[in-house]
Amino acid sequence: MISDFAHAESLIEDMGKQSQTAKLSSGFNDFTEESGFWLFMKENGHYVSAVATRYDNIGRENMGAYMIRTMRRQYPHDSGETLLEFTDALPPGFHGRLAYIGELFVHPDHRGSRQKLRYFMILLQCCIAIKWPVDWVYAMMRDRDVKRGFATTYGFSVQLPGVAKWAEPVPEGRGDSEWLVAVPTLHLDHIMQHYAGSLEGL
Repeated sequence: MISDFAHAESLIEDMGKQSQTAKLSSGFNDFTEESGFWLFMKENGHYVSAVATRYDNIGRENMGAYMIRTMRRQYPHDSGETLLEFTDALPPGFHGRLAYIGELFVHPDHRGSRQKLRYFMILLQCCIAIKWPVDWVYAMMRDRDVKRGFATTYGFSVQLPGVAKWAEPVPEGRGDSEWLVAVPTLHLDHIMQHYAGSLEGL
């Protein structure tokens, strides 16, 4: 785990990652040890996988209002509006203490093992649960990745398509076809307890 985002960003650049979203960039956010971290995996002394997460307590603010407000700042648009709509079709209680996951990257020479990727992402979920008293862990995923089963591989029990409508031109890396994927703390606790007694099931 690395909480220095600027240092982590230099490491992922060395790994070959060429771009980054504003939501998890040190250039757009002032992260502290308590508000975010990167998780890295090494093989044979070299970093091969990385993923980032951030923690926000939005209280009882509507998730759609929160996303529209924060995306307006992170992706400024000439019209003043970046994210035009965000779905209200979220599970009850989708607010409060949120951990957002993004920037997953695997070195090109080490891709191909879905099982290793699952281990890595479940480990991240465990690190989040231990570090922060979260109500929800969530991410935005590309349509093709969800359809290939990666949201399930990563441990997300809630998977909702077409949650956002963006103003044109759409920011790089974003799109109307994105899914919101999430896991509530109740499911996360169950997953951790289940696999603690049966790691073979991972």
